[in-house]
This record gives sequence, structure tokens and C-alpha cells, in this order.
Amino acid sequence: MPALIEKCPNQCPEPLVPSGLVVPGGELNRCNACGQFVSACDAGHLHEANKEWDRYEGTWPSPRDTARFQRRRKRDFQLISKLVGRPCAGMRLLDVGCSNGAVVAAAQAFGFEAEGVDTAELAIIDGRKRGLNLHCGFLADVTYEDARFDAITLYEVIEHVPDSYALIAECARLLKPQGVLLIGTGNANSWTRMIRKGRWDFLNSHVGHVNFFSPESLKVLAPRVGLEVARVDTHSVKLKEQGETRRWVYRLIKLGTEMLNLPASLLGKGHQMEVYLRRPLRPAAAA
Repeated sequence: MPALIEKCPNQCPEPLVPSGLVVPGGELNRCNACGQFVSACDAGHLHEANKEWDRYEGTWPSPRDTARFQRRRKRDFQLISKLVGRPCAGMRLLDVGCSNGAVVAAAQAFGFEAEGVDTAELAIIDGRKRGLNLHCGFLADVTYEDARFDAITLYEVIEHVPDSYALIAECARLLKPQGVLLIGTGNANSWTRMIRKGRWDFLNSHVGHVNFFSPESLKVLAPRVGLEVARVDTHSVKLKEQGETRRWVYRLIKLGTEMLNLPASLLGKGHQMEVYLRRPLRPAAAA
């Protein structure tokens, strides 16, 4: 079967070429223009891999992870408020890839009028039982008028999407002027990816990851859909995963990598990233 992604998903004109980066699903391809990495898997593989996420428990944080989840979302919402120039209360937020609605619930607690959309039917059923406004289907399946939302969030979603241009363009259409799109995903230009190569956990098509971004590739994509890059944050370095070595060795390595977290963040080399794209008040003038 043909590869699911045969052209640069950011609409660069150059052809994809073998990257030399080999992962369990095979060698990744790369766009030399924007640096995007993409899986060579076929559509059937992605369809089967994404079934893993259609479950009642969704991605709701466990009691042990709830405090950390709330801290991270609080920071994100405060930054969105700052970039939009309005308090959270009363702003409209859409979480794309919402699962059973943990982000929607957190946004509501901060005063947003929040809703979500996801293709995972079982997770949507669970979220609706929690009283959340969730829609089942792809974003393009839900009828929204232009410029409806002040903020849209995409947390660990875009790496599952073969046509990132179409998704980001649809988000841009739904944003109000000065509205913010927050993309949270892995950083393919991170020190972690460079050191771990094909063992980096984001390069895993078995959980539906097929499209791998960096700050640089999103900076190429953003203006093509009428958005501007308002802010880029990266954080964390991971040299080993739990279970790859003895526990005491893992703990020593983890302690050592703590010293790399700050320089990685300052240099844009952290392996997690949040990119804030904003719709300008006025469309950019044609070149």
C-alpha cells in the first residue's frame, strides 16, 4: 500500500526524502525545506493505531497526576489570556482532540466557555456524562461559523494527523482576530530526539504518531494559513526511559538531565513544546 504521507504536510514544494532516521515502523521521510519528519506507514496502520484512544477512560488524568495537569493548564490559560489581551472569563475555547474532556473541564474552571471535539466515541460518551459540551467527529464535521473562538487548543493531537495544513487552516478560520491556537506536541529538533534518534518516544507509529514537528517547521506552516508565531516554549530532556536500564542507573541519569533542562528550554531544544499561533488583527498584505 502507498505511504499515507507522500508530500510535505506543510505544503513545501520539495519532495520528501529518506531521513536516515529508522524507527520500529520503518525509516522516516523528511522535508529538506522545513525539516518535517513523517512516517512512511500506510492509512490502514494509522487507522488501527488510533483505535487505542477510543475508550471510556479517555485521557482524564489520574488522581496522582491531577495536580500537575492543573498546574500546566493554568500556565497555558494564563499565557493565552495574555496573548489575546482579555481575561479568561467569557472567552470561547475549543479543545480539538478533547478525548473525554479534561482540558474542557479545566478551561471551564478558569471561566472559559469551553467545548471539545474528538473522534473517540466512547471517550465522548464518558465526557458528556460528566456534563461537558463535547462533539463526536472530526473538526471539519462540526459546523462552526468563521471567527467563533478566542482560543483553540491541540494537545498531543497534531502528530496523529497526516494533513496538518488542513487542520491548522481550519483552526485559523475558526479563530477570532487576535485569537490564539496552542499546539502541544513533541519537538523533533530537540536534544532528546537527536540523542535517542529512533528510540525517541514520540517517533512511535504504533500509537498513531505519523507527523513530527519542530518550532522551525511550525514557523514555516503558520503564515501559510494566515497565522503568526506569538510564542514558542520547549522544555525537558530525556536520555533514558524507565525500564531501559537498572533503576538506580536511571535515577542517576535523570538527575543529570535535570541540569540540561534550563539550557534546553532557553535554546528551544526541549523535547516537549508548546507553540502559540495567533490570528493577526488584520490579514497580512499579499506579497
